[in-house]
Amino acid sequence: MKKNTIILGLFFAVSQLFAQENLDSSKVGKIDYAYYPMIFYTPETHFAFGAGGMLYSRLGIEKDLQPSKVQLSSYYTTNNQYYFAIEPTLYFGGTAKVISESKFIYSKELLKFYGIGNNTPKIDNPDYEIGLFRFYTELGYETSLIKKLHIGFVYEYTINTIIDKLENTELINNEVVGSNGGNTSGFGLLLIVDQRDNVFYPTKNGYYKVRMIFMERSFGSDFTYNRLVFDFRKYYNLGKSNIVAGQVYFESTSGDVPFFKLPALGGFKRMRGYFLGRYRDELYLTWQIEYRKIIWNRIGAVAFFGMGDVAKRISQFNLSQFKYSYGVGLRYVFDEKERLNVRMDLGFGKNTSGIYFSLEEAF
Repeated sequence: MKKNTIILGLFFAVSQLFAQENLDSSKVGKIDYAYYPMIFYTPETHFAFGAGGMLYSRLGIEKDLQPSKVQLSSYYTTNNQYYFAIEPTLYFGGTAKVISESKFIYSKELLKFYGIGNNTPKIDNPDYEIGLFRFYTELGYETSLIKKLHIGFVYEYTINTIIDKLENTELINNEVVGSNGGNTSGFGLLLIVDQRDNVFYPTKNGYYKVRMIFMERSFGSDFTYNRLVFDFRKYYNLGKSNIVAGQVYFESTSGDVPFFKLPALGGFKRMRGYFLGRYRDELYLTWQIEYRKIIWNRIGAVAFFGMGDVAKRISQFNLSQFKYSYGVGLRYVFDEKERLNVRMDLGFGKNTSGIYFSLEEAF
């Protein structure tokens, strides 16, 4: 990825301008909010303009009940891309103690596809244009088997429209599964153990999530395949505002998997610094560690390092060939009571870099 630029001063100026003072999220039913404009430039989007924000509140009176949130984001770019997303995560109290997480995404994006594998070379024109509508939802019910264990189900439906292959040599021959787009639809199973002390800024305990989704033609999918995801996170409080967070993430697919649904390395959460989808294959394994600290008043900083790779089979993973990711970031605390941060990260990999601007931590 070529050099990225952003108006760094905007990070602090906008945060100060829109910071909400004296928020009182402890009152059940009281809705608080945080929002920020986005202005950034990358070689993929060119200049982009938009906004992001979040509504959050508590939906029960239990002391340990986490705040629910509805995250919103949208932007438009000078090369005619757009992205709209609504992502509610709800924690219900009472006897059932239900967790619900959903995503509604509508976008047109200029993405890149270099082929399948962990060593795909650069090509003259990796671009392609895709339109996407995605609906995803999961619902978990707390059980008494393990503390904070939720068991439930998952449903996902996407419409994937290849608008223009843009002479991408990997796609124009129509030999890649999904090169002409298609719908995916499937149900699955969910296990979550969420013992974090805070969903926005965890300082101790862990978060462990396993989900398996079965895409079937009988569910309305154009492709038949399975996806298994492990997402394990652990947090350590070293005292004096020194927090260490770690994550191991594994994703496996099998069957008739369209290329745009293959596990993809990169993005704003894992392997920061790599363009999402630079490397794709049926398996994806990555881990990362991050040091977090509030350094002054509402200003914080982080440093992170991670490694990861994709492969066709487990036996093909080679630790000595894993890609690396490292970087630093700044934080501004919007809500001191709920510990909700806005973040800006600079990520670097091998001959690549990226800049990310969002609410909440990467994991």
